[in-house]
Order: sequence, then C-alpha cells, then structure tokens
Amino acid sequence: MKIILIEDEYSPRQMLRSKLEQHFPDMEIVAECESAEDALIEVLRLRPDLIFLDIQMSGKNGLWLADELMRMKGETFASPDIIFTTGYTYPEYLLKAFELAAIDYLVKPVSVESLQKAIARYRGRVGVSNGLQNLMDAIREEKLLKFKSYNGLFLLRPDDIVYVEADRDYACMFFANGAKEDVFERLGEIEKKLPPGTFLRAGKSVVVNRRYIRKISDTTLQLVAPNANYTVEISRNAIRELKGKII
Repeated sequence: MKIILIEDEYSPRQMLRSKLEQHFPDMEIVAECESAEDALIEVLRLRPDLIFLDIQMSGKNGLWLADELMRMKGETFASPDIIFTTGYTYPEYLLKAFELAAIDYLVKPVSVESLQKAIARYRGRVGVSNGLQNLMDAIREEKLLKFKSYNGLFLLRPDDIVYVEADRDYACMFFANGAKEDVFERLGEIEKKLPPGTFLRAGKSVVVNRRYIRKISDTTLQLVAPNANYTVEISRNAIRELKGKII
C-alpha cells in the first residue's frame, strides 16, 4: 500500500511518518511533499493508494489539491483516498472536507489512537465517512456558527468571537486568539446568527461580546480575551446605549 505525506512543516510530518512506520509496517511511504503543487506532481507520478493531506499550507492549500485530484478522476486516473490533517482545534474547513468525501479528518498532533481508527476505516471501507460525520455531530452539539470568508465557509464557537466591525458591505471579525477574518456578510446578517444577550450592538457598526468587556470610557471600549486585547472606538451615544444594555 503506497502512501504520500503532504505537510509543509517538518516536525509534524516526521512525527506522522514515525507513527506510521511503527504501527503500520505494511504501508510504504513513497514520498513526502511540502507543497500542494509538488504533491500534485508526485501523486500523478507515483499513483499512491492513500495520502495524508495537511489543509493549511503556504501557497496552495490542501483543499485546492483535493479539488484538483477530484477533477482529474476518470478512466485513466484513480484519485487516491484522502485523510486530512489540521492544526486547528476547531474544524474550520470541515464542511469542504466532508464534500470531498475524505476518509477522516485528524487534528494535529495526530494521536496513535486516532490514526489507527482512520486506517481501520480506510482498510475496511465500513463507515468511511463516519469520522467526519461524528465531527459534524459534535459541531451541532456545540452549536458552532457558520460564516463566509475569502477561503470559503468557516466555523466558530461564540466565545471565539470578541467583536465584529462593519466594513462597507462586509465585516471584519476579531477573535479571542488575536486573529481576525474578513467576513463576506453584512453586520446585520452576522448579528442574527450570534446569541442574543451575549452579543450587544455598540452603535451602527460594531457588535461586541459582552463577556470580554473590561472597561468603558467616554468613546472607547477595552475588550480583554485570553490571548488578545482590543481597544474599540465608538461614539458617545453608542457608549451610553451600551451602558444601558449592560446595567
């Protein structure tokens, strides 16, 4: 059984190789690739049975490669099966992976137990998409929120969001981990998805998570999350309205 590892970071790639060699000696790792472009060439050249594909890579990402392989699939080319890997603690690209009929979706660092289950699904072809379906069920239980961005759909827990600011016809979302994302939705559409009571409108262009409000000044809000601090400027009228909602 031929395998290709596609991962742009050396350490997680070698950790995965070590676990595969130790626990699955019948699997032959025929190549390691650091980019989706190089991986496409190697897949076409070596015709592996299975690939472990990192989603987030510099340049073209893993979803691009999976799309390319699916388009090429035909009588002369059998696309390899895919097990996606990701470093995200929440499955930002799960919906797309699900559409691509991946065998499983593993969160790095990949544990031996999760790897064994994924390989068992691959070998047995019984409940091939169960790993993804189980993750989808977990998403529904956690009531994750779905938004549209440049990279497609992404999913978030409400507490991941510190505040959202309108940007013309779109919005910018600021997260508790210090990151931000442009959202291709109007602020009003986003507000409808957010839990009422937890998220409050602060003027015409800002919605804030009240759990992160630490200080309200005359024209500024100080928002403090576990890994990020934000200072948001809003009007005096908006400050007065916000205070009325909090008190």
